[in-house]
Amino acid sequence: MRIIHFHPDPRMAMIFIAPLMQAERRKGMESELVFSVHRSGIEGTNIPFDLSAPNLPGLPLALWRVWKYLKRRRPDVVFSHNTKSSLIPLIGAWLAGVPARVYFNHGVPYVGYQGILSVILRALERWNIAFATHVVTVSRDMQTLLCDVSPRTKAQIIHYGSASGIDLHIFSPELYSRTGWREAHGLHDEDLVVVYVGRPEKRKGFELVLRLWSNQFHDGNIKLLLCGSGPDDVLRYLSTLPPNIIPLGFVHNVPEVLAASDLMILPSLHEGLSYACLEAQAGGAVVVANNIPGIRCLVEDWTTGFLVSDNEPMQYVKIIREVSNNRSLLGPIQQKAKLNVLNYSREAFIPLYLSYLQTLLTTHSSGK
Repeated sequence: MRIIHFHPDPRMAMIFIAPLMQAERRKGMESELVFSVHRSGIEGTNIPFDLSAPNLPGLPLALWRVWKYLKRRRPDVVFSHNTKSSLIPLIGAWLAGVPARVYFNHGVPYVGYQGILSVILRALERWNIAFATHVVTVSRDMQTLLCDVSPRTKAQIIHYGSASGIDLHIFSPELYSRTGWREAHGLHDEDLVVVYVGRPEKRKGFELVLRLWSNQFHDGNIKLLLCGSGPDDVLRYLSTLPPNIIPLGFVHNVPEVLAASDLMILPSLHEGLSYACLEAQAGGAVVVANNIPGIRCLVEDWTTGFLVSDNEPMQYVKIIREVSNNRSLLGPIQQKAKLNVLNYSREAFIPLYLSYLQTLLTTHSSGK
């Protein structure tokens, strides 16, 4: 049994797709990765198939290379991951006669944009669905959105959703020294520490977060940690680096940072199923996030986190100040969030993923 996964970025694939491939191999299946962005030192095949601007002139050649690769490898199943990188692999798999072509949707991005870009992304979802024999997505929110795009779509979710579940053995605050980490980074026990985890992009709310700290939080004891962003990223939006913003750059141990934080802020414009939320809930940082699909299915307002309507900046300010003045609010929310994240454990997800895969293969081998 041979399975090929197409994912645009091998670094992200090592986080989200590698657990699936490891489970497949443990069951005696052949499992391969094809990625679009070249990164040295990662096992797999590089073909620039995603729909990024630099790749557009070469897409006909990329399609031919995908088709040729699949004809040679003759997989039983192709999984193509993510909206903007699935069209070429799915068309190539269709041309190569691959019996099971799975569009694995990790999020529906058109809802985070307006105008012509939203129209194009919505159309892209329809094309991906059209060339797939099966559609899997990461949350019930995305299931609803895909059905809205193509009413006949029967998008499935595995277990409660997610790409591969979350490893709760890693995201456990008991493993780390909260006080020790804070002391090493010049933070005090009395500080309210808020962490932002993600790329420094407007669609992730990065600029909004910076403006909040620059304009509203002059309190010395309300600190912002930036995971994944450096000083230069901050200075693209602000003229100076405020003393209560601490850019950590690329972080190798996000669970340790979450264990040392009180809140995680996520003013994202669109999410599939927010792993940042799951990781924060497991790691003990209470989520303060935009009330959008992909987040609201994980966060119940004032129960397992805080939700902000329409990404209203002053609502973030109000919540953060309220928590700063009354830290006892956090304990009950942390406990309920910890229970919620158990639904998304990798240990529970992987057996059900393998069961789905076996059903998929049985269906196609029987000629249905």
